[in-house]
Amino acid sequence: MLNPRTLALKLEYHLFKKEGAWLQRLVPAKTQAALRRRMRAKYLLWDARQHRAWLDGELQRRKTRYAGTLQPGLLSLLTCVWDGTPLEYFRLLAESVIQQNAAGAAEWVILDNGCRNESLLGYLATLKQHSWITLTRSETNAGIIGGLRLCLEAASGRYILPVDSDDWLYPDCLQIVTCWIQQNGFPPILYTDEDKLIGAHAVQPYLKPDFDPVLLLNSAYIAHLGVIDRKLALAHGAYADKNTEGSPDWDLFTRFFVAGMPAIHIPEVVYSWRMHPESTADDAGSKPYIHSSQKAVLQRYLDSSGLAEKYDVEYSPLLKNSCDWWLHRKQVDLRQSVRADLPPQATIKDLADVISSAAQSEEDLVCLVADDLVIDRPDWLWEAIGLFERFPDTAMVGARIRDQAGAILSGGLVLGFGRGCDCPDRGRPALDPGHFTQMMKQRSVSAVSSQFAVLPASALYAIAKKQPHSSIAMLGPWLAAWALRNGKRIIYSPYLSAVSSVDWEALQTSAEVSEFKIKNADLLPDHRFYPRAFGLSVDKAYRLSPSAAGR
Repeated sequence: MLNPRTLALKLEYHLFKKEGAWLQRLVPAKTQAALRRRMRAKYLLWDARQHRAWLDGELQRRKTRYAGTLQPGLLSLLTCVWDGTPLEYFRLLAESVIQQNAAGAAEWVILDNGCRNESLLGYLATLKQHSWITLTRSETNAGIIGGLRLCLEAASGRYILPVDSDDWLYPDCLQIVTCWIQQNGFPPILYTDEDKLIGAHAVQPYLKPDFDPVLLLNSAYIAHLGVIDRKLALAHGAYADKNTEGSPDWDLFTRFFVAGMPAIHIPEVVYSWRMHPESTADDAGSKPYIHSSQKAVLQRYLDSSGLAEKYDVEYSPLLKNSCDWWLHRKQVDLRQSVRADLPPQATIKDLADVISSAAQSEEDLVCLVADDLVIDRPDWLWEAIGLFERFPDTAMVGARIRDQAGAILSGGLVLGFGRGCDCPDRGRPALDPGHFTQMMKQRSVSAVSSQFAVLPASALYAIAKKQPHSSIAMLGPWLAAWALRNGKRIIYSPYLSAVSSVDWEALQTSAEVSEFKIKNADLLPDHRFYPRAFGLSVDKAYRLSPSAAGR
């Protein structure tokens, strides 16, 4: 018998994918959307049992972890209300804010964005009794970007926190945000973890990685809850570009990244994104301008980074019929590279000797390609060149590798996972997009396999000096540890993709793995890109554990 997850995936596949196009012609679009929402909600509610058990422990832990008070003048929440705002959800949001801000230390700026709805207007009038709530009005609907800009200009707190009118804040949200701001020396910009709400039920928790500019340029993962220095937001043109109407958070965080201000991650679920038919949490199609606004964010990044002539902003070829993007590197300005095809049993010193005789400089790229690989895309080197170009701190770019049966062998690896440095996605079908589609997105990771990877010659030489007699099969973990100690980045890209008949993980001997774990015990496990609440074995990968509440 099919389990609910498998059944939901199969139904979705047949109803909404290209292979089920004949069904789409028979079923009206509104019926399709309703079926999809119902099917997804049933699966999420079934799957949320683990989240509820974990969350109960987290909320108890947070009562003692965050015991401070709010700092007056520190926070300004920003919310736009318009005629399409569901009043019942806005009431719940207001109650969640009022409950945790009884003393009025935080400010809440609410924009009446051209409302004509008498019920909404009546409820807004009742909020005037709270002196810390600032109500402002636009006679016409200024849209998302225009409305947030009006809120920003009316705010007075040191930090702004944009909150959608139909979403919800956990009771300790403002307290946790305040604590993280203070403990991190008042940084320019921060973001939190989140989950979603179906009715009163919390589902689909998104425990996010620490700040990752690579993933940022693939998705707006930082959204909900953003915490931004107000003066810096004004200085960097926040909410000023109407072309980014559907992506204000993504545009803002990208502006800060381009300006050299990375975000601080608050690893706590404090924001719930509500799922209902009119929300993008439930259906990105509810805002048809999402596609153009997201493309505008990425194009602005390229323009401001001086890279526009070398890249095209294209839909991801891996995530069909979705609003996902790829910065495709044009085939210009080829960087010097050397290809190495040595067996995995060869040593790292053997590899370094071969490369030193062929490379012209230490900045040349070394392309490691196992001789059994069948590579999917001929432009894989251009993909790697683009990543090294956009992220100069990169020490290695690695691939998605699957076996001949279509199961994942390797992708993004985690230091401390499995035997010592393994892939949490190992064994999944190659068509599975993975945890929050991360298998289909470029992103920073702990490590990648040396079976199919690209790295600067200088990084290879550095590892060869430290571990000359280790096998090439262990190069990925050793280089990952070196990169972590030296402030370098490892990137996984699904656009480097191949089929292999050899499992390189099985070629790593127990003695090699043991040596690696002993010498790098202080780095294990690495939770920068794999949250500590998740299990560290394949059978528990991405599964929440209540025992993690004591973290």
